[in-house]
Amino acid sequence: MTGFDSSRAVSPVIGVILMVAITVLLAATAATFFMGFEGSLSGTPTVAIEGEFAVDSGGHELTVEFTGGDVLARENVKVHVASAGCRGAGSVTDRYGLSELGVSGSTVAAGSQAQVTVGTVCPPAASQLDLSRTAVTVSWVESGSGSGTVLYRWRGPAA
Repeated sequence: MTGFDSSRAVSPVIGVILMVAITVLLAATAATFFMGFEGSLSGTPTVAIEGEFAVDSGGHELTVEFTGGDVLARENVKVHVASAGCRGAGSVTDRYGLSELGVSGSTVAAGSQAQVTVGTVCPPAASQLDLSRTAVTVSWVESGSGSGTVLYRWRGPAA
């Protein structure tokens, strides 16, 4: 005999095979886990929205600007204005489509701006808009289902 023992080479080969099998098993488990979230994440839009509050001769104004993210169908985005004070016409709480707030076109993308002003949310008899105690919520409503997601919330300085 030459002193060569062939049984010693089997142990490292089995170790490598086991490590590869464990790696494949972990990768398959992770892929299954993350693929399960695909359906729940794909339907919800991701957008960046900023609100700019200003005071002018018509009272308060809020400009809601879409600054980035997914392009949305305009009819799927709603703006809820709660407790807006309209001088000469009382308090207003209502839901508006973006077309009512000055957004033109069929889609909403970065650069689109909605205006919450005395002219867009108050009755014609109102002279000024008070947003100090107002809450404004921008929501995306899925077509045909009625369910949706809040995209942005703004609260007045005294709300």
